[in-house]
Amino acid sequence: MNLHRLAWHNAERDESELHDSLVLALLDSGETVMLQDRNRDYIFVANLPDVWKLPAESPPTDENLFGKDLSGRLAELKKDMGAAGSRGMLEVGAGNDRVFQFHVHSTLNQMNQMVMKTTIREVTAERRREQLLRSLLREVSHRSKNLLAIIQSLAGQTARFSLTKDDFLRKFRGRLHALAQSQDLITDSDWRGARIFELLRQQFDLYVPEYPNLIHMEGENLLLNPNGALYIGLAFHELVVNTVSHSGNLAYHPQISLQCRQEGEFYIVEWNEPMTPSKEPVEARRRQFWQRRAGKSGSLRSGRKRRI
Repeated sequence: MNLHRLAWHNAERDESELHDSLVLALLDSGETVMLQDRNRDYIFVANLPDVWKLPAESPPTDENLFGKDLSGRLAELKKDMGAAGSRGMLEVGAGNDRVFQFHVHSTLNQMNQMVMKTTIREVTAERRREQLLRSLLREVSHRSKNLLAIIQSLAGQTARFSLTKDDFLRKFRGRLHALAQSQDLITDSDWRGARIFELLRQQFDLYVPEYPNLIHMEGENLLLNPNGALYIGLAFHELVVNTVSHSGNLAYHPQISLQCRQEGEFYIVEWNEPMTPSKEPVEARRRQFWQRRAGKSGSLRSGRKRRI
């Protein structure tokens, strides 16, 4: 090994001074380094992780350092590392779900003697990040499939109540946009969900931005889970579009009330929209659409007062 390519020291200085300084630097670094000779007898051990302990009265060996099982795995790793330049790695679990990597490297020292160097590196944080990433990817896959199922349902429902292709495209695009807006709120909350008042305000700001006081919300601003937020966001989209489409001049529209309260095990969302005078028959202004109540699915009935 050409050490002069990796480091330099003043040859006029005492090597024992260099040795002491290097050992102190190694101890301060916290890096675990273990040296064994060709007979696997330990020469040096520094910064052993706290899950293992150096023996008090006997020289260290793999077995009295790491126990029978791990020492057997290390022996299996080291048995084929008799040639200089050989390398191997072993990843092991330790107490409290900690994970360590043993990196073993055979090399020659300055006296041309075989030395086996082992470094130990803790990778617990990296493995936990990887596990979290895998969980997030599974969650994204699950939510993507759920979104596709919702879109498929929207397409089928929209097609059943559309008379022309243009009518279908107009309604379907609006519902997709409402779905995307609800999804934005969910994403902004780090996938915790969305507040029910924000879902409704989002739709009003899109379709009725010039009349911010048309809606009055009161009660508990419930945090809906991601799946519930998508369905309730779509329901609010239908309600707001229905108001815009069939209420004439919104400047004279009475204020709409949204009341949210807990009743037993159910969370009640009540939409109260006073009917405005119109030459069009009341029945012609009524529209049905699907809706879901938190914790229970069902259909909304048309009328002055609606419960989700």
